[in-house]
Amino acid sequence: MGTSRPTGAEEKKLVVVKWRDVLADDSWTRAKEVECPSFYSVGWLVCDTDDTVKIASTLDFEDFTDEAKGEARPILYGITAFPKGCVEEVVPLSDKLEWLPFVLDPSATG
Repeated sequence: MGTSRPTGAEEKKLVVVKWRDVLADDSWTRAKEVECPSFYSVGWLVCDTDDTVKIASTLDFEDFTDEAKGEARPILYGITAFPKGCVEEVVPLSDKLEWLPFVLDPSATG
């Protein structure tokens, strides 16, 4: 993806972002036992730049707050911004439907 322009309203894609989180452990746990976990987030792609990926959880086609005059529809809310260094993968949801059983039940094999 790697563009530095926001996507237009007609380009909104429902995506899965696979990302790694930072983990701090202040116990007597040894370094080899501390691992950064991976997570999956789903949302509409807002932008994918060289340093940040943003997704929205909510699309407002009617501008219910009446504050976005002149903005392209849908209005995007519920923004999650991921530092690019934490992002492992950004793919359209339709390309990753095989993830669904694992995401819903991590003990599922696939």
